[in-house]
Amino acid sequence: MHRRAVPTLLLLVFAAAMFWPIAAAAQPAMIPRIGRAPHPASETYIILKNYFSDTAVSGFTLISADPKTRTIVAKRTGIDSATWSKWAYCKMGAGNLISSMTQASVTVNVKVEPSGYSNSYVTVNADFEGTYSGLGANATTQQCISMGVLEDNILAAAGVKQP
Repeated sequence: MHRRAVPTLLLLVFAAAMFWPIAAAAQPAMIPRIGRAPHPASETYIILKNYFSDTAVSGFTLISADPKTRTIVAKRTGIDSATWSKWAYCKMGAGNLISSMTQASVTVNVKVEPSGYSNSYVTVNADFEGTYSGLGANATTQQCISMGVLEDNILAAAGVKQP
Protein backbone atom coordinates (compact mmCIF):
# COMPACT_ATOMS: atom_id res chain seq x y z
CA MET A 1 0.00 0.00 0.00
CA HIS A 2 2.86 2.37 0.83
CA ARG A 3 4.45 1.81 -2.59
CA ARG A 4 1.29 2.95 -4.39
CA ALA A 5 1.01 6.10 -2.27
CA VAL A 6 4.44 7.40 -3.32
CA PRO A 7 3.70 7.47 -7.11
CA THR A 8 0.32 9.06 -6.41
CA LEU A 9 1.92 11.75 -4.27
CA LEU A 10 4.55 12.39 -6.96
CA LEU A 11 1.81 12.67 -9.58
CA LEU A 12 -0.05 15.22 -7.44
CA VAL A 13 3.11 17.28 -6.88
CA PHE A 14 3.88 17.20 -10.62
CA ALA A 15 0.32 18.24 -11.52
CA ALA A 16 0.41 21.09 -9.01
CA ALA A 17 3.74 22.31 -10.42
CA MET A 18 2.35 22.21 -13.95
CA PHE A 19 -0.95 23.95 -13.31
CA TRP A 20 -0.08 26.42 -10.52
CA PRO A 21 1.22 29.10 -12.94
CA ILE A 22 -2.02 28.85 -14.92
CA ALA A 23 -4.11 29.33 -11.79
CA ALA A 24 -1.95 32.26 -10.66
CA ALA A 25 -2.22 33.95 -14.08
CA ALA A 26 -6.00 33.68 -13.96
CA GLN A 27 -6.33 36.55 -11.46
CA PRO A 28 -8.59 39.20 -12.98
CA ALA A 29 -7.03 42.57 -13.69
CA MET A 30 -10.19 44.51 -12.84
CA ILE A 31 -12.02 43.90 -9.60
CA PRO A 32 -14.88 46.34 -9.04
CA ARG A 33 -14.96 48.30 -5.79
CA ILE A 34 -18.37 49.18 -4.43
CA GLY A 35 -19.28 51.61 -1.68
CA ARG A 36 -22.32 53.34 -0.27
CA ALA A 37 -22.28 57.13 -0.47
CA PRO A 38 -24.33 59.24 1.97
CA HIS A 39 -25.98 61.24 -0.84
CA PRO A 40 -28.82 60.61 -3.29
CA ALA A 41 -27.62 59.13 -6.60
CA SER A 42 -28.07 62.37 -8.56
CA GLU A 43 -25.98 64.32 -6.04
CA THR A 44 -23.25 61.64 -5.88
CA TYR A 45 -23.09 61.62 -9.69
CA ILE A 46 -22.58 65.41 -9.77
CA ILE A 47 -19.89 65.22 -7.05
CA LEU A 48 -17.94 62.62 -9.05
CA LYS A 49 -18.47 64.37 -12.39
CA ASN A 50 -17.08 67.59 -10.91
CA TYR A 51 -14.16 65.65 -9.39
CA PHE A 52 -13.18 64.13 -12.74
CA SER A 53 -13.83 67.39 -14.63
CA ASP A 54 -11.17 69.19 -12.58
CA THR A 55 -7.85 67.85 -13.87
CA ALA A 56 -5.92 69.82 -11.24
CA VAL A 57 -7.76 67.96 -8.45
CA SER A 58 -8.16 64.45 -9.89
CA GLY A 59 -5.40 64.23 -12.49
CA PHE A 60 -7.95 62.66 -14.87
CA THR A 61 -9.45 63.73 -18.16
CA LEU A 62 -13.20 63.26 -18.31
CA ILE A 63 -14.01 61.11 -21.36
CA SER A 64 -17.77 60.80 -20.95
CA ALA A 65 -20.50 61.44 -18.42
CA ASP A 66 -24.09 60.31 -18.89
CA PRO A 67 -26.54 61.80 -16.37
CA LYS A 68 -29.35 59.44 -17.42
CA THR A 69 -27.40 56.28 -16.60
CA ARG A 70 -25.18 58.04 -14.04
CA THR A 71 -22.01 56.61 -15.60
CA ILE A 72 -18.65 58.32 -15.90
CA VAL A 73 -15.55 57.33 -17.86
CA ALA A 74 -12.26 59.12 -17.19
CA LYS A 75 -8.65 58.50 -18.17
CA ARG A 76 -5.28 59.37 -16.71
CA THR A 77 -2.00 59.03 -18.58
CA GLY A 78 1.61 59.79 -17.70
CA ILE A 79 1.34 58.30 -14.23
CA ASP A 80 4.61 58.60 -12.32
CA SER A 81 6.27 55.43 -11.02
CA ALA A 82 5.68 56.22 -7.32
CA THR A 83 1.93 56.61 -7.85
CA TRP A 84 1.83 53.57 -10.15
CA SER A 85 3.48 51.36 -7.55
CA LYS A 86 0.71 52.27 -5.09
CA TRP A 87 -2.09 51.72 -7.61
CA ALA A 88 -1.16 48.70 -9.74
CA TYR A 89 1.40 46.12 -10.73
CA CYS A 90 2.11 44.22 -13.92
CA LYS A 91 2.95 40.55 -14.15
CA MET A 92 5.87 40.34 -16.52
CA GLY A 93 7.07 37.26 -18.31
CA ALA A 94 10.63 36.05 -17.96
CA GLY A 95 11.55 37.66 -21.27
CA ASN A 96 10.48 41.11 -20.04
CA LEU A 97 12.18 41.18 -16.65
CA ILE A 98 14.74 43.77 -17.76
CA SER A 99 12.10 45.97 -19.40
CA SER A 100 11.23 49.36 -18.00
CA MET A 101 7.86 51.10 -18.07
CA THR A 102 7.70 53.92 -20.58
CA GLN A 103 4.00 54.75 -20.35
CA ALA A 104 1.34 54.13 -17.71
CA SER A 105 -2.38 54.82 -18.01
CA VAL A 106 -5.64 54.00 -16.30
CA THR A 107 -9.23 54.25 -17.46
CA VAL A 108 -11.91 54.30 -14.79
CA ASN A 109 -15.57 53.46 -15.20
CA VAL A 110 -17.85 54.73 -12.47
CA LYS A 111 -21.53 53.85 -12.04
CA VAL A 112 -23.82 55.49 -9.46
CA GLU A 113 -27.06 53.77 -8.48
CA PRO A 114 -29.79 54.73 -6.02
CA SER A 115 -29.88 53.05 -2.61
CA GLY A 116 -32.96 54.36 -0.89
CA TYR A 117 -33.87 58.03 -0.86
CA SER A 118 -30.74 59.55 0.62
CA ASN A 119 -27.94 57.11 -0.29
CA SER A 120 -26.33 55.68 -3.41
CA TYR A 121 -24.09 52.83 -4.42
CA VAL A 122 -20.93 53.70 -6.32
CA THR A 123 -19.14 51.07 -8.40
CA VAL A 124 -15.61 51.80 -9.63
CA ASN A 125 -13.65 49.73 -12.15
CA ALA A 126 -10.08 50.69 -13.04
CA ASP A 127 -8.36 49.34 -16.15
CA PHE A 128 -4.58 49.76 -15.86
CA GLU A 129 -2.17 49.46 -18.79
CA GLY A 130 1.60 49.69 -18.76
CA THR A 131 3.82 49.99 -21.81
CA TYR A 132 7.26 48.46 -21.38
CA SER A 133 10.34 48.57 -23.58
CA GLY A 134 13.46 46.53 -23.15
CA LEU A 135 16.78 46.32 -24.91
CA GLY A 136 15.20 46.00 -28.36
CA ALA A 137 13.01 48.50 -30.11
CA ASN A 138 9.80 46.57 -29.42
CA ALA A 139 7.39 47.97 -26.86
CA THR A 140 4.87 45.76 -25.10
CA THR A 141 1.59 47.03 -23.69
CA GLN A 142 0.20 44.93 -20.90
CA GLN A 143 -2.95 45.01 -18.83
CA CYS A 144 -1.97 45.36 -15.20
CA ILE A 145 -3.61 44.43 -11.92
CA SER A 146 -5.15 46.99 -9.61
CA MET A 147 -4.23 47.07 -5.94
CA GLY A 148 -7.53 48.82 -5.11
CA VAL A 149 -6.02 52.06 -3.85
CA LEU A 150 -7.20 54.26 -6.72
CA GLU A 151 -10.71 52.84 -6.54
CA ASP A 152 -10.81 53.51 -2.79
CA ASN A 153 -9.64 57.10 -3.40
CA ILE A 154 -12.48 57.64 -5.90
CA LEU A 155 -15.02 56.15 -3.49
CA ALA A 156 -13.70 58.52 -0.79
CA ALA A 157 -14.23 61.47 -3.17
CA ALA A 158 -17.87 60.37 -3.37
CA GLY A 159 -18.14 60.41 0.42
CA VAL A 160 -17.93 56.65 0.96
CA LYS A 161 -16.63 55.88 4.45
CA GLN A 162 -13.32 54.05 4.35
CA PRO A 163 -12.65 51.04 6.60
